[in-house]
Amino acid sequence: MILGKGSILFHEGDRNSNLYVVRKGVLQGRNTRGDSTTYEAGDLIGELSLLKNEPCPETVIATEDSELLEITPENLNETLEQEPVWFKSIIQFMTGRLSIAQSNKHKSDKIKALPSILYILDSKATQATNSGIALDEILQAVYNLFNISCDCIKDVLHLLEELEILKEQGDKVFFKNRNVVHLLYETIRYRARYQKMPPQILSMTEQMVLNAVIRTVQQSNEPLKNGMFTVMTPDLLKVSRRAMHGATLTTRTLLPLLQRKLLNASVTLGDKTSLPEIETIPFFFGDFDNILDLMELNRIYPLLDKKFV
Repeated sequence: MILGKGSILFHEGDRNSNLYVVRKGVLQGRNTRGDSTTYEAGDLIGELSLLKNEPCPETVIATEDSELLEITPENLNETLEQEPVWFKSIIQFMTGRLSIAQSNKHKSDKIKALPSILYILDSKATQATNSGIALDEILQAVYNLFNISCDCIKDVLHLLEELEILKEQGDKVFFKNRNVVHLLYETIRYRARYQKMPPQILSMTEQMVLNAVIRTVQQSNEPLKNGMFTVMTPDLLKVSRRAMHGATLTTRTLLPLLQRKLLNASVTLGDKTSLPEIETIPFFFGDFDNILDLMELNRIYPLLDKKFV
């Protein structure tokens, strides 16, 4: 068959069960996600529709006058008899590889979209009010900057909603915690830049200690002062026996958190070789919201690989 320049072979979603082999010319395929494929002499078009009876995955247009061999389901066997015996196996193999490639590309696009979306959200967080951010504004900004399809962006936004970072309502996106969006963006950026674990990611021991701190604060009658908490050491030790699952809370256990200023001691500590016993430190203090945000980040971060891979 002959297809003139600008002619459409089929539209995305069509039920076209024919297979086409490009003999001459060039055709361009494009789907609603923004993905594109170029077909030249020798390429197959429509193998998924023919062999798997799936809707056409893209709209295909001739970008120059083209000649194609059209193979219908009715004349498939006749055509295959005229071709080498391995021709059908090659088509089936290529179809399987194409399905895998399409799936992998979508996963890859989502992984690339995540930091882009977090960057846009983080940059707009200071401007956002309780009215939220328009979904179209996010879609357009990410597409303009990184040429990522709207469907892919929406998929990532849905995953962020599943992780309880965002909430979508109608045509608006709302932050559940703006600070966590910022922390998550900075964490991913650090990991990509330095190829190592970001400093915001806590060890299991550090998470257990901070969990004990949080429980102690929540059980205390002492009010927060400008977001700052104070926990008495005897109270913290008592809670830690239950919250740390058998691990012992000591000054050395607390040291990494003290060095990072996530916790502060009421007395000046010496170097590692002369740390005081924890019982001799009257109390510890710190920024409660900062610790809550960091713990939320550490809840979300391990889930990213499961959601995006």
